[in-house]
Amino acid sequence: MKIKLLIVYFFCFFQVILAQDYTHDFGNVSKEELLLQKYAKDPSAEAVVLFDIGESYFMPEREGFELVYNRKMKVKIFTKAGLEWAQMAIPLYISGTKQEIIDDIEGYVYNLENGEIKKTVLDSKNTFIEKSDANWNKMTFAMPDIKEGTVFEVSYQIRSPFLFNLRSWQFQNEIPVIYSKYTTKMIPFYEYVYIRHGNKKFDDFQSYTAKGLPIKYGNLEYQEKIYSFTMKDLPAFNDESFITSVNDYVSRIEFQLATVHRSDGTTEEIMTSWQRISDDMLSHESFGSYLTACRNKSKDLTDTLKKASRPPIEKAKIIDRFVKSNFNWDGNSSKYVNKSVKEFLKSKTGNCAEINLFLAGMLNSAGIDAYPVLLSTRMHGKLNKDFPLYNSFNYVIVMAQIDSLTILLDATEPWNKFTEIPTRCINDFGLIVKKKNANWVSLKSNSSSAITHNFELKSNSTNDSISISCKLIATGYQAANYRKDFTTSYNTLKINLLGNTTSPGDTLIALNLTIDDKPLEINFNTSNSLESVEDKIIISPFCNTTITENPLKMPTRNYPVDMIYRNSNIYNSTIEIPDGYQLLSKSENVNIDNNLVRITYTTDNQNKDKVLVSGVYEFKKDTYEISEYSELKRYFNKIVDKFNEKLIFVKK
Repeated sequence: MKIKLLIVYFFCFFQVILAQDYTHDFGNVSKEELLLQKYAKDPSAEAVVLFDIGESYFMPEREGFELVYNRKMKVKIFTKAGLEWAQMAIPLYISGTKQEIIDDIEGYVYNLENGEIKKTVLDSKNTFIEKSDANWNKMTFAMPDIKEGTVFEVSYQIRSPFLFNLRSWQFQNEIPVIYSKYTTKMIPFYEYVYIRHGNKKFDDFQSYTAKGLPIKYGNLEYQEKIYSFTMKDLPAFNDESFITSVNDYVSRIEFQLATVHRSDGTTEEIMTSWQRISDDMLSHESFGSYLTACRNKSKDLTDTLKKASRPPIEKAKIIDRFVKSNFNWDGNSSKYVNKSVKEFLKSKTGNCAEINLFLAGMLNSAGIDAYPVLLSTRMHGKLNKDFPLYNSFNYVIVMAQIDSLTILLDATEPWNKFTEIPTRCINDFGLIVKKKNANWVSLKSNSSSAITHNFELKSNSTNDSISISCKLIATGYQAANYRKDFTTSYNTLKINLLGNTTSPGDTLIALNLTIDDKPLEINFNTSNSLESVEDKIIISPFCNTTITENPLKMPTRNYPVDMIYRNSNIYNSTIEIPDGYQLLSKSENVNIDNNLVRITYTTDNQNKDKVLVSGVYEFKKDTYEISEYSELKRYFNKIVDKFNEKLIFVKK
């Protein structure tokens, strides 16, 4: 049987302990576990999973089969920070009138008090089910009497009518896991594929046919085919900066229904081809039919454009700006629409599919070749081209072909300029939904973004405060971020740029705020207290606007550093030397320029009245390979150290 992987929205919040065997019996805790103060293989771990064991099997029902999933787990809490792992959330799929049911919940909390084991039972009345989105409910509960040193265990069963939703399994998490095992009991009527994620191999894998009497289903008899997957002593997964989705790298397995063999001898291929997915989407009422309706509804809006003598690229820009200006994204990612075109036009809000299929329809109506593109967002995980799966996708954008250009568009973010899709969509490649000719398009960003800070600093006559004048210039995605902040969270942006000492009179002045094809310029003036020690004046030339710590923390890394797009930061500072003072010493210049980065830093005090400080740090790649991690980490250290240096002025 083939095999594959999926995303588990809840799962193992834990990790390993000592190099000795702990019992996997549910309801059995030892004083040794309660007395354990830290995990020997990771002494800093806030908690550890002693065991996590799951099982999925098929239960015959009158009208078919039901999927049954059992899970039991035991966790040891070490520190106060580890208490959060006792907050549980279990996702439950729902569609129409059908839904997954969770029952047989058991939970026990163990604490050592006066040398005796105290056992507290989870009250099922303290479990709550809430709606996450259109297709997911979530059961939440908190284990009682949790404290540092606690051991708790939970078991539950989920019964599901959705045979496509064979539960995936996550072996690894943000805390160590000592023992993790998942068993699936397959039957001849359903074939699944699985994918293994992460770079750790199974410590044990077994595949065998169940012994004993065969199971009867109608006039048929069958034996279960059993697969068990085991991993041991899994280290905590460190979710460092510059990563797509944890699900792309954490050790886990995901399943997808591939083939259904019916009792009447017929077979249905569930997993076929990417072209089949494309064709099915185009015939789907909540995708293709909506797109057709958008074309029809757009005719009145685009007739004047069709008659105009504008080049196609200008028409596309006008339509893109029209949709961005008149419709608001509701924050939901989906490959399907949830409302009719009429409802969308009336509410002027929609999910990404409703907005971008409308954009594609308008472009088509204006005579521009445009096609929907299905993709997986960064948080949803990377696509695997070897497995044509519907649930690989969770988002829709648009590809337009104009003359010799292929451009990607997304109207959900009004602050992004034409052809700049949101950063959440920059995730390898997307599927062009096209009749008889589905293909792939790269989602990689070819643009670079930059922020330039031009400072002018001058101390007052008493040398107890310093006035700061700054012109900030941003391009690309950096400009989009500032445009969004300026429009939607002005006060927060003001504090970020001017600091917490801002006065009501301090203002930010923006130029080209709504002209997205030009650099954004923000001008502001403020003042801060001047730092002094004895007869010395200390000035930060870049006013604490550079990064202050290295985002790369780990000694090594087993996955790429994904910065999404190439970016650079440019600083220029002109500092008027306070009267009666002189620069104590000139900072050492830096000049690094290679295929990874460019880092420059210069100090010029040839003018006796002023000091000029300039610096640039540019990341020349959007993604750095594992082999480049150590070198990149050193460059970050260099940037943090150099760009946070202070100038010291002493009396003459």
